[in-house]
Amino acid sequence: MLGGQSSRRIMIVRAEEGMGKTWLLQTFASEAEARGLPHVYVDFGDGQSYDSLSLVRHFRDALGVEQFPHLNEAIAAVLAPQLKIATDGAKTPSVNINVEGSTLANSPVTVQDVGTIVKNNTFVFQTDSPIIRQAIEDRVTTAVFDDLAALSQHTTPVFLFDTYERTSTQIDGWVPNEADRWICGQLLARIRDQRLQNVVVVIAGERTPEFGAEWNGVLGRMALHPLECSDVDVYLRQRRGLASISDAEIQVLCQAVNGSPQVLGLVGDNLELSKNPAARDDEW
Repeated sequence: MLGGQSSRRIMIVRAEEGMGKTWLLQTFASEAEARGLPHVYVDFGDGQSYDSLSLVRHFRDALGVEQFPHLNEAIAAVLAPQLKIATDGAKTPSVNINVEGSTLANSPVTVQDVGTIVKNNTFVFQTDSPIIRQAIEDRVTTAVFDDLAALSQHTTPVFLFDTYERTSTQIDGWVPNEADRWICGQLLARIRDQRLQNVVVVIAGERTPEFGAEWNGVLGRMALHPLECSDVDVYLRQRRGLASISDAEIQVLCQAVNGSPQVLGLVGDNLELSKNPAARDDEW
């Protein structure tokens, strides 16, 4: 995908817990970095609440603020002061605004805030109006994809989404939250419709959304299979330097690991500690 040898631009990795999804995505991130490609890693299991604006912020911070001139302009426009002066039809008197003290002179004048507060660094805003919120989100979305389209003309941006099962609001069945609706409806749909080219996306999770036949030309699926006994042998003896383990012990450990890379890693850690007690942390 990075080398342009495949028409597919989206990879779906689905596997059970402990099968190495996070390790795989971190390997992909290292590969992108080694090639000098801009990349974004989002872990939906990090405890944060993600919506469209927080995802945009994450993209901007990972890829570089300088890559998003249209987005910066949109933010500046949203941050512009918006006040309405209500005088009840009377002649408009002079108004003195002290920004630091947030005070107004001439009390007969009423100042009505439109109800929107935006913080530039966090994209957090409060408004009672769903129309205002949607207008801001639409403007920011348009701007960020204009910038991504420009960036992808001379490089291959890579987006890596981990623990994707957290973007469903239900365990049984797939009910998308706002983050998944934005990723699938905006980012992935633009890639599918060739409105956003030369962009690679990897989604990994225990569960992932279902994609119809219209995605087949651009989307591929990949499963992570359990490790075999030969893998356990190579990992423990060659990668962890535990050459003294007998064949019989390898067979027992293979059954205990049951194909799980996560369990195998823990077994390797414990065996290393038992062989080298000096490696343990000092006791308090």
